[in-house]
Amino acid sequence: MRRSFIPWLSVIATSAVLTACADSTATAPRSLSRPGAGSAAADVAFSSIWADQFEGTTANGALYALFKPVNWNGDVIYYAHGIIDPASPIALPTGDDAGAIRDALGQQGFAIAYSSFSENGYDFQDGLQRTHQLRGLFTSRYGKPKRNFLFGQSLGAQIVEALAETHPEQYDGVAAVCGVLGGTKRQLDQVGHIRTMFDLLYPNWLPGTTTDHVPVVPSQAEVINAASIALASDGGQKFGIMTRIDQTPLAGTNAQQMLQSLMTALVYHARGVNDLIDRAHGNMPFDNAKTEYTATLPLPPGTLPFINETIARYTATPSAMAWLEGNYEPTGELRIPMLTLHNRFDPLVPFSHEAAYAAKTSAAGFGGNLVQRSVNNYGHCNFGAGSAATTAATVQDLVNWVTTGTPATP
Repeated sequence: MRRSFIPWLSVIATSAVLTACADSTATAPRSLSRPGAGSAAADVAFSSIWADQFEGTTANGALYALFKPVNWNGDVIYYAHGIIDPASPIALPTGDDAGAIRDALGQQGFAIAYSSFSENGYDFQDGLQRTHQLRGLFTSRYGKPKRNFLFGQSLGAQIVEALAETHPEQYDGVAAVCGVLGGTKRQLDQVGHIRTMFDLLYPNWLPGTTTDHVPVVPSQAEVINAASIALASDGGQKFGIMTRIDQTPLAGTNAQQMLQSLMTALVYHARGVNDLIDRAHGNMPFDNAKTEYTATLPLPPGTLPFINETIARYTATPSAMAWLEGNYEPTGELRIPMLTLHNRFDPLVPFSHEAAYAAKTSAAGFGGNLVQRSVNNYGHCNFGAGSAATTAATVQDLVNWVTTGTPATP
């Protein structure tokens, strides 16, 4: 797709675009949760679908919820939610279509279990432990299930990917939706390159730099407003350059979507940089010291030399890179069936994660256990009309694959 230099100013000035940007970055990843959850521990049968529901709190402060349907088929689905803003309180995961996805699976006879995790932010290790812990919590209340399935979205998809690779004997299959399947480094490189390129083209508009600990974390509105004014200062012409750099891909088929993708990345960085630095032993795990910035599409003469000579360079410390390896770089050793679903134009978790994981599983000799699906849509974990039904059908198709031995269709 050719991305031409068009009059970006008219796009930037459109309030509907900015509203869309705000919505996309503010909404928590789609999750499963009981609407209006009450006490930390309660037995509540709140609909005709569920014979029993239990909510509790683990010793480390993580909330969890268990759901057993009236017509339980003996199978349980352990759900891992996506990233939650570090400043948000610990709570059972919520999001658009939450009840619809959960209830759709419950109507099919599946029990459901999920956790809030005990931390927010890029809490991969905690999310991994809390999700794995659900097996014991579920069994202690309802007995041993017939089969155990994993289902995760966004960061949660990376969590269930890791559980599938490291504990294949304990799970029967995994559904991963809009997931960080190509590894944390790929995800953080995407955000880091976008922020670094933005600072080069529009310097001093956002607080700090790509790797700075920010004393006061800006709000989403502050980031969007500052970036919008910066883009308007030159009619978005430098943004047009940014859309053509290979290392800063902005998802979308039109100017509005690419602008929204930029805002998503900038807000993601601004709201999460302190959390990442604190987790990675005091250093931001981003390194572009030896990156050669390139462009497949044509740019004005001299643009690439200027970028490569002038852009800020950062070198990650060994301890930060070690954190990346443990949080999480996939091995591709996928010994149980995995079915994935991803939008081709995802503003938060690039679609390229799918190809990266396919290459890993193929190289490891387990490509036959991976089936990938895509939707020609823009959005993160939002698959258009009937999104909740599409997501629930993906999980059901995984179960059918495991039951029959016939792989799901791509």
